[in-house]
Amino acid sequence: MGFLQRTAKLSARAVRAGLTPSLVSYFFWIGGITSIFGAWTFISYTPIEEFLCNIPGEVNITNGWTVGCGNCSDTLMLCDKSDCWRHAFNLSWQLDAATPNGQYYDAFQEAALDSTCNSLAMSADSPVGMLSNILDRRLNTGKPQVSESCVTWNCRVLARAFMRSLGSHLTGPGTCTNENPSVKSPWQASECTCDAIPVAMAQATSFRTLCGSMATGLRNAVYQRHLSNKDACFQGSMAASATAHPIELGAFSVDTNCESVFESSLSTMGWFANKNYILANIPVPTDFPIQSACRKVMCTAFVATLSLPEPLASLKGSNDNGMWPSLHHSLRTPKFNVFRVMQPLQSWDAEECNFTTNTQLNTDTTSTVLTAIAAECQNEGLTLTPQSMCAEPSFNESAYCDSLAGGRRLDDGTDTESLPSLELELLRQAVQDESADRKRNLTEVQERAEADHFRRPPSHPVQAVVGFDGVEVFASETDDDLRECGGNFCSSERRLQTVVATPAPPPLQEYTTTPWSTCTCYMQCVPGVRTRSVSCPAGVTCQEPKPSAAQSCVCKHCSDCDILLFVLATAGAYLFTGVVSFLLWLGFVAVAQLEEDDYTEMSIGLKCLGCFCKFLPIITKLMTYITMLLIILLVVTALVPIGEPFSDCKGNQTLTVLAIGGVLVWLVQLLVGVYMHRFKPMPPWLHSASSGAMKFLLKPLNAVGP
Repeated sequence: MGFLQRTAKLSARAVRAGLTPSLVSYFFWIGGITSIFGAWTFISYTPIEEFLCNIPGEVNITNGWTVGCGNCSDTLMLCDKSDCWRHAFNLSWQLDAATPNGQYYDAFQEAALDSTCNSLAMSADSPVGMLSNILDRRLNTGKPQVSESCVTWNCRVLARAFMRSLGSHLTGPGTCTNENPSVKSPWQASECTCDAIPVAMAQATSFRTLCGSMATGLRNAVYQRHLSNKDACFQGSMAASATAHPIELGAFSVDTNCESVFESSLSTMGWFANKNYILANIPVPTDFPIQSACRKVMCTAFVATLSLPEPLASLKGSNDNGMWPSLHHSLRTPKFNVFRVMQPLQSWDAEECNFTTNTQLNTDTTSTVLTAIAAECQNEGLTLTPQSMCAEPSFNESAYCDSLAGGRRLDDGTDTESLPSLELELLRQAVQDESADRKRNLTEVQERAEADHFRRPPSHPVQAVVGFDGVEVFASETDDDLRECGGNFCSSERRLQTVVATPAPPPLQEYTTTPWSTCTCYMQCVPGVRTRSVSCPAGVTCQEPKPSAAQSCVCKHCSDCDILLFVLATAGAYLFTGVVSFLLWLGFVAVAQLEEDDYTEMSIGLKCLGCFCKFLPIITKLMTYITMLLIILLVVTALVPIGEPFSDCKGNQTLTVLAIGGVLVWLVQLLVGVYMHRFKPMPPWLHSASSGAMKFLLKPLNAVGP
């Protein structure tokens, strides 16, 4: 009970002492207030920086972004690049490399320092362009190559951009998201910004080879992207084929040749027409092989195209014998079950595959194409003929089967509407060029091997001979000394040489260096590199080690709110004021404990304590005016509308609250100081006499503290 009473009395005495105006209480409360606000300002630095770093470098007058990449203090490689690349990089950075625990943290750090990697990034416009540049550079072995970290990091960015399995931020099919983390502008939240970047299956295959397991699933993602661009009829036909032959569809979706033809086709019949056109117009058809699985997939899809126009709603609850009887008789094979194919498509829009209303089906359907399709599909186990096709009511509605009854439409196999598209012609030309390149490369390798063989110097046996004093030495038959001595070992007199003292070499020259360049980064607020030229004059040996030509750095944000330095300065000023105030509080507490007898002998410690308490208070007064200037700057940038300057600072909630809090803290600091100056001045032993100009100059300082 006595302990609790003593504790309560001490607490009451401490509270009374703290609330009673005095030098001790003044410096304690000023120290507490300024320290708390300084810590608050320092903690606010990070969210303010994040807000500014999220402002894109690109100009957007509507949103008040007026600086632009050209006015940034550093070089941002992704400025003005495609939205897909910027968003994919930002997403990869935040999820995979922002912290040392990130899976690709080390790869990114090394890639950022790779000047060759950065130069290729400057000339690309998308993740696809970047990896294509890397592949092209690897073929040119005479130029500097990128590091493996560069390859690893950019492969990760590509995977984030085009593989929906890694997230739904950037790529479809379907609606995209913008959460955890947010990398797109609010008006792009539901957009799949990477869907606008084309990716061919040949590119996906080469990227799969370059990136290895990191790109697993990339080719299938590319196929799904191409499939989503087809019309409803084509998509429904491929879905039916996938149900019937899932294994073959898996091979089809990653086969470069099959999928490349699929990409350029607008209907199932168009696939056959395009494929046949390529094979007929390349010098060596075997350079463009088409797997049997591809034919089976497309034959099944073509049959589904013929069958889809039937009223699917009426098929629910029917048995196999009641579905599409004419088509059932056309496909007399146990390998193919058309009814199982159509089961997932019972809700499909039947009108999409109408040969009369679907323009693309109308264009691709000719007698030549139908005959070729029938022949190929028969080889895949389907007894399909033009007559069985025309037996389908939905297909016959197009009136394209009139030729079998003496009509005219299907007789015109060379209709100008069936001519190959520009994309198909380019694909055929690419195959032809690839074949020629392969032969030319083989010839160059053979010629280079022969040239290396003739340039290689002949090998000579090494002979062991006994020299002076019986010492065995080795020499080649081509050695100059042996030639001079007629092929025999030289005499001992010839071997003895006068040893001349070698003078000390002159001091080595230092390398010549240029100033560091600006920091070069992919985006603002991420690590990058700055470079300089390090050279040694020709014919001169320079001091080792050679100075570094690259140095890591971090690019600044590219917004019109260059306020972060002032935020740190404000935090530092208030923390410094708090430390000085607490030291003064401790000093005056120590003085308050002294009695009259303690002053009879002025020790060194007592003299130091007196100097400390006499001269240090002026620092707190001076800091009152310094913090005033910093608070005014925060208020102007965060709250006062002054036009375009500092426009990006407005709307930052953290900065706004910080500026308001700074005004309140400074007013408290000022009012308490004025009160102490008037009612609780310094004790006489701390008074400093001043007169004239000095008194006038010190008057503002004396007015804001005891």
